Amino acid sequence: MFSRLRAAARTVRQYSTTQAPKPSSTAGRVGVISAAVVSGAAGVYFGSTYFGGRNDIYTRSTAPLDAVPPLQYADKNTYEVAIAEMKQVVGEDNWSVSEDEILAVSDLFFSTHRPPKPAENKPSIIISPADTQQVSQIVQIAHKYRVPIVANSGMTSLEGHTMHTRGPYSVSLSFSRMNKILEFHPDDLDVVVQPAVGWQELAEFLQDHEKGKRLIFGPDPGMGATVGGMASTSASGTNAYRYGTMKENVVNMTVVLADGTILKTRQRPRKSSAGYDLTRLFIGSEGTLGLITEITIKLHVKPVYEYVSIATFPTMKDATKTASTIVAKSGLQLNAIELLDTTMVGFVNAGGITDAKGRPKVFLEKPTLLLKIGGPTKESIHQDTKLVQQIAKDNGVVKFESSTSEEENALLWSARRNGLFSTIEHGQKVLDDPNDVQCWTTDIAVPLSNLPDVISETHDDLNRSGFKGKFATMGHIGDGNCHFLLLYNKKDYGKAQAAVDRMVERTLQFEGTCTGEHGVGVGKRRFLPVELGQPAVDLMRKIKYSLDPHAVLNPDKVVKLEAGDPLDELLEAGHVAESGKGCC
Repeated sequence: MFSRLRAAARTVRQYSTTQAPKPSSTAGRVGVISAAVVSGAAGVYFGSTYFGGRNDIYTRSTAPLDAVPPLQYADKNTYEVAIAEMKQVVGEDNWSVSEDEILAVSDLFFSTHRPPKPAENKPSIIISPADTQQVSQIVQIAHKYRVPIVANSGMTSLEGHTMHTRGPYSVSLSFSRMNKILEFHPDDLDVVVQPAVGWQELAEFLQDHEKGKRLIFGPDPGMGATVGGMASTSASGTNAYRYGTMKENVVNMTVVLADGTILKTRQRPRKSSAGYDLTRLFIGSEGTLGLITEITIKLHVKPVYEYVSIATFPTMKDATKTASTIVAKSGLQLNAIELLDTTMVGFVNAGGITDAKGRPKVFLEKPTLLLKIGGPTKESIHQDTKLVQQIAKDNGVVKFESSTSEEENALLWSARRNGLFSTIEHGQKVLDDPNDVQCWTTDIAVPLSNLPDVISETHDDLNRSGFKGKFATMGHIGDGNCHFLLLYNKKDYGKAQAAVDRMVERTLQFEGTCTGEHGVGVGKRRFLPVELGQPAVDLMRKIKYSLDPHAVLNPDKVVKLEAGDPLDELLEAGHVAESGKGCC
């Protein structure tokens, strides 16, 4: 059988090098069809040979782990050949082997998961391309020699997205030089940027541009996030309730595939039904399917006026019920609805907030909603605010205040913005070892009606588990997305992980998701089969191998790539607790 297939393959190669005659007769048409059949058979043969003698991955619609052979990556000698070629692409000044820089891109101090094998889980070089063409050339080399590549830009991800699981013969591809705003189309409400443009930098560009002053880019995740990373993780932020996540805010992208192929996912119209939605395929793929080198993003017109209201309640249930009523029953369309629990407000107060004149601002330490209310006139905002205040009163609001200026907006909203850093600072006061402050930041999302129960049960669990006074909650309650921040010392890593696991399991029981906006990375991938079902995960793996057959692009993120991968077990065993420094 194999000898006949080899002969058929030789025939096909010979056939493909000559001009195929047009089938002018039945015999001719049969000949062409026969060649196609032979070509298909040969393809199956070569496919099965390429994948270690198995053709399951070609004959099945999905790729279960038992259909995938072990991966093979470059050894030291092959790696050095590949790196020499990559250096020629970017030039002498655009690569680094500095130990400090390599550590900075391989072990993020605020990540929920740290490299379990620090000596191995790191790159040996950082390569910094200047444009899409250079990215394509670098990826072609990586594909040719089977060198793993992990791309990065803002380095603010939380779930181990940039961990070099296949180091040390691995490359960190830094987009730091690709930080330009390429085109601005104010009349079309879009802008084209390179991946390392930060969302805050884009906001400043719009504010300083005469035609951009009234425009806004909707998503606003953590400080330092870049547009490329936001697209890769499908990030959002506090404005998602009004403006949507990255999935709703990307028009098109230029993507470099694993073999160096450059493609553009679609043109610039706001809507299109032309073929598969490739744009959404790459958003949230975390650099595993292709490297995003240009992004066209939507812009929105700012409300003429926008003010912040803050409402304090006796219980979390009162706060969440108020938010639910506003979202589902009031007819109002607010710009943001954020939730802080009592502990978080306490952390913010302890951190200290002052107004423009240096006077301290102290918030009432109870469950709190922060709301952005915008409109075309001050009168329209006043009317909406009155309705919000009445809904809050119906749910037992203790205190309600509203801003009347941009300065007051910033002061009130700082309670939300300062949440993470205030929590980290508080860790030095409440943990056994103040010099070893670890901060586990995770997120979940559920249907809005289920959020009060999830928060309540999670709070009870954390208090029982020894985290009382050592955790805080804040969330984008307008879309059911909630963040929990746990403080712990390294010795309690296992306890923290177990609490987070229970939180995720509880969330899935309430028809939720293990991650609303942080992404999967390595930290959440073991929950995907439970949340989505094994066939869905196997399909993701099939897509991964279809686009990246050597698995060189950010390997081991989102889904397992091969049977016997021990990464989940290493992370769950708490190896990171033994290997890293204090995270905060």
